[in-house]
Amino acid sequence: MKKALALPLLLATFSAGLLPVAAAAENPASRYQLEKVVMLIRHGVRPQTDTASLEKATGKTWPEWGVPDGNLTGHGYAGMLAQGAYQLATWREHGLKLNSTGTCPDPEQVFLWAAPDQRTKATGVALLDGMFPGCGVAIHATSNKHDPLFDTVEMGIAKPDQQVISQQVLEKMGSAENAQHKYQQSVNELRHAVCANEAKSCAFLDKPWGVEINEKGKAKLTGPVSKGASIGETIRLQYSENLPLSQVAFGHASNAQQVSQLMALHAAKYDLVSNTLEYASHGGSVLMRQLLRAITPNKKGELNSPLVILVGHDSNISQIQTMLGFNWQLPVYPRNDIPPGGSLVMERYRDTQTGEQLVHVTFSARTLDQWRELTPLNNQNPLPVAEFIHSGCHSSPVGELCPMETFVKIGQQHLVADGADVSVFN
Repeated sequence: MKKALALPLLLATFSAGLLPVAAAAENPASRYQLEKVVMLIRHGVRPQTDTASLEKATGKTWPEWGVPDGNLTGHGYAGMLAQGAYQLATWREHGLKLNSTGTCPDPEQVFLWAAPDQRTKATGVALLDGMFPGCGVAIHATSNKHDPLFDTVEMGIAKPDQQVISQQVLEKMGSAENAQHKYQQSVNELRHAVCANEAKSCAFLDKPWGVEINEKGKAKLTGPVSKGASIGETIRLQYSENLPLSQVAFGHASNAQQVSQLMALHAAKYDLVSNTLEYASHGGSVLMRQLLRAITPNKKGELNSPLVILVGHDSNISQIQTMLGFNWQLPVYPRNDIPPGGSLVMERYRDTQTGEQLVHVTFSARTLDQWRELTPLNNQNPLPVAEFIHSGCHSSPVGELCPMETFVKIGQQHLVADGADVSVFN
């Protein structure tokens, strides 16, 4: 009886052993080869950019940080270093070929350009140290105070129609009274958290809502958002930096959800102004042209590298996000929020069966608690990711893929002439 069972059992065992091999051979994802990555990323954690202004507005002394205002912190550096290692490992899993000649990449394989601020340049160093430890891969940045790639509005290159901006902002806001009613609870919560108990404290919270545009076309909201946006961002940064909870919003934000609630006016700034199309398209066209140039096949130039990284600010990502019509909701954060290290990533895949080139676009960022605790990033604890979904694109085993021609048309649809002839990467 035992001999009669031996052959069927052996065949069953042999067949079972073949199953993983067959499944691997039929893995649909293997059809798509990742051949290029272009990333626009925000810098890591920093302190507020103007402590004196916050103290004057609120009547309180704000906690001190270990670095000057606006500079990348050691905590921020560590977070970006780990994120760089995680992101490169993820791309390699999808087939991105780097380091083909040894431990360190060839100079032409990686190109990183950073905005000319300490926090953006230091973030670039951290990313490359995490991706290629010990290699000393160079970062690039202009030696000037401003860079037309990231500072189009500040440099006066952008020429938006001020009336159109005002119209688009007011359409979103409805009216000053409507905005005041909508955000009154958020204003009350912020007042309770950060304002001194005196009459002059936080006077900006009582001023009427409105929009102002300066001579360079830079738009900003008046009223509660004028300082409330930067205060909300500072509270987020305090929590992300792992400052003692007694110092985060002066002890009024003990968890991620409470931090997010105090960011409502920061979210309003982006929703009502930064993400308006007239403002974003004029501010972002110089950058969008370079992103499209980078993701499409090139025969020469710095953007032909398999890995291209541009390190800028949340305002830059906001402009590209708006021009693409890309919206996201990451855990706990407000809608379309751009946390430190937030990454807008364009991946170019090649369909090995048809030869077609396709683009996969995502936005990812650490959660508030992942930042605070510097939680190791891995397959069990990944970066939260949102995908760009569009009617001209389609789902695949590697995510939502857009045909190259379709994606280029999406990226070009809101381009304006501002800065078309400006020189970049100098």
